[in-house]
Amino acid sequence: MSHLYNFTDRDAFSRHYLKPLLVDALEVRLAARPAPLPLPAAAIVEASDSETGHVGEPRFVRTSQGWTWREHALLAWRTAGPMAHRRISEQEHRYDVIVSQQPDMAGRLRLTVDLHALRNRYERDTVSHALASGATHDLGTGWARLTLRWSLRLQLVLTAAGRANVVTHARRVAPRADAGRTGPYVSGDPFSRLLDARRIERDWEQGSTSLGVVKDQLVSRLAAAIEPPLWHRAPCHVHG
Repeated sequence: MSHLYNFTDRDAFSRHYLKPLLVDALEVRLAARPAPLPLPAAAIVEASDSETGHVGEPRFVRTSQGWTWREHALLAWRTAGPMAHRRISEQEHRYDVIVSQQPDMAGRLRLTVDLHALRNRYERDTVSHALASGATHDLGTGWARLTLRWSLRLQLVLTAAGRANVVTHARRVAPRADAGRTGPYVSGDPFSRLLDARRIERDWEQGSTSLGVVKDQLVSRLAAAIEPPLWHRAPCHVHG
């Protein structure tokens, strides 16, 4: 069983620890999430112009560097009535797990896991007004986009006291928001009209696959599983 503790072997580490304790556990949480693009009850979906689901299969896919999970949904929909809205709602949701050797704070190469998360939400709204003559009057288009990111690095290192630990470094990126309009659009603030940024950001920061949950629950569980054997094997496998 000693091969399970060889943390210089990226494939063995990924197979016995990283995949079951972090990647698979995160995949289960992602699968349990609700539909990515909730619509109002009055929405009429135009199925021919919509795309919803995962790119590839709904799971983490192995890559040359680690694993990737991606979900992309696009819905074309409209509302009926004299003031008609034709909408595009789109979301990209992605997680990348990269396993490599990177220097620690002392410049020594360590087995490193980088987890990058991205959510990109986009809305577009084209408005027209039906006239009594049967013609329609174009009232312009508004659009809004919100991009959210975070990353988390895990390194297997020795502390100054000689204890082998999993050291984490989280990086939160400020939300990026932009919006615009053309023509006499119905709102001077299309971003606030089209995106509920507070709800989206709250889910991103507090949801079941948020940075806090991944770090405090999934990574903590991973660390608890590997630190005892890492500590036991530190003299030959961590110091080198």
